Amino acid sequence: MRRIALVAASLAALTAGAHAQPIPGGPIPGAPTPGAKPNANPCSDEVSASLQKLRKSSWFRMTSDMITENGPTTMQVDYVLPDRMHQKVTNKLTNKASEVILVGNEAWSRQGEGSWTALKANIAAELQTQMQETVLQQQADVGAYTCKGQTKFEDHDVMSYRLESEPGKSGGEKNQTYRMFYVDALTGLPVGNALLVPGHDKKPIFKTIYSFPLDLKIEPPKDVAPPQPASTSPAAPSAPGAATPSTPSSAK
Repeated sequence: MRRIALVAASLAALTAGAHAQPIPGGPIPGAPTPGAKPNANPCSDEVSASLQKLRKSSWFRMTSDMITENGPTTMQVDYVLPDRMHQKVTNKLTNKASEVILVGNEAWSRQGEGSWTALKANIAAELQTQMQETVLQQQADVGAYTCKGQTKFEDHDVMSYRLESEPGKSGGEKNQTYRMFYVDALTGLPVGNALLVPGHDKKPIFKTIYSFPLDLKIEPPKDVAPPQPASTSPAAPSAPGAATPSTPSSAK
């Protein structure tokens, strides 16, 4: 079964690393990795420290703009740690949207403004696992970054970093795109990341912005449709909304 896309796809930001609160008993933020050479790559260390700081946040929002096979798409994902997520994917050409909410062991989905449908337990468990792996767990290797200095990103004064090679990929591969990661110069928190094409630096093909709305809350939906009665036909269709959109390839 194809893994359900949590955004955290969008967590292409998480190509730069994962995010959220540290797991109890896990590595202490800022502590050196056992066996690692100190300051082996100070720029990568700064990116990792920023993501570790994000893991200490109680909540945050990721808003991503990307180009998919269906056209320009926006994906907004809210997180209230440790176990709440609300994802909304909107196609800009059709304005059609789909949503998924995860609260603890339960999850729901809907299309447009329709009623919410409870997802099956195995799908909710899949979402839980994916959130655990892409959001909560510390990433051992964020990749090799170079420091590109201070700049502006979304009206923030940021420190910028360019990803030169990703974990598990050889540096010899030719690629027409490159990824930038931006850290708030004052707070040290991530501000965003972007996938760029040389010569078109002002028009990223993928961009994620992190924010921290003070009123961010995630609660179970109220207008949940009642379960469909069991069908006697041998090939009953699955309940509407039982699957969420797959991750666009550009989001990683």
